[in-house]
Amino acid sequence: MNQDRRTVILDEIEYWRENRLLPEHYCDFLSNLYDVDHEHDRGDKKLLSMSSLKQGNLRTWLFIFLMLCFICLVVLYFSAFPFLMQLVSVPIFAAVCYISGIRQQKRNPVASSVLLAIGSFLLLGLGIMIIHEHRLEPTFWIPVLVIGCAIIWCIMGYVISSPILLYIGFGALVLLYGGFFAQVKPDASWIMLQALWLPLSMLFVWFSWLVHHRGRKLAAVYFTSGLAIWFMPEVDETLLRGHMPDIFAVLCIVKIALACILLFVLRKKWIVWVTA
Repeated sequence: MNQDRRTVILDEIEYWRENRLLPEHYCDFLSNLYDVDHEHDRGDKKLLSMSSLKQGNLRTWLFIFLMLCFICLVVLYFSAFPFLMQLVSVPIFAAVCYISGIRQQKRNPVASSVLLAIGSFLLLGLGIMIIHEHRLEPTFWIPVLVIGCAIIWCIMGYVISSPILLYIGFGALVLLYGGFFAQVKPDASWIMLQALWLPLSMLFVWFSWLVHHRGRKLAAVYFTSGLAIWFMPEVDETLLRGHMPDIFAVLCIVKIALACILLFVLRKKWIVWVTA
């Protein structure tokens, strides 16, 4: 069997494994059957992959080391750049990471997620550095920056079906939502916080049902985001407002128990949404 046909078969087996179309041990058996004498060659093609990390691939670890050094140098010496160069270099750095991540999305999902996350970190982190360094009004410009980044991440994540960008984008919007209401209603009660956050949680779960026919990844992102927002009233009360009621532990246990009961009762519905 020629190498091209072997590669197609192995990629199809990996697709079965990722989507749980076959049990794990069947996929292992088929991979070993068709990957004889070519396992090392396939491992080298993917510079960033879990198998490369486990096998101690020197190219992989060297690439990670150089990438981390590059990020550290950019962050440490970014303030030495002229203002105009800073404004130009931030979108260029982010665009290089995003384009590289998009190109690797199908061939190497791990490398793609890493590159997209690095691009997002540079876009937001360096933007905040510019605001602080040039003494721009942080109460205005930081929310504007976060909103702009969140919109970019959500649109890109939806267009290219990237869970990592959607998670980051939703996280940024959730923090803005919480910070806004923390300033508007700093003395909000526990009941009011539930009214602020729980409808948003249900909205994300509804989005999961809405898009589950189009893509399993998007449905899973919406569903897990909805679950995370379910517990945001407690996070909001303790971290953003600095309040902790005496019965805080009891309230958390009640919320966890209620979530587990709902997940158990509705398991035949939401599992279909996430795994469709």
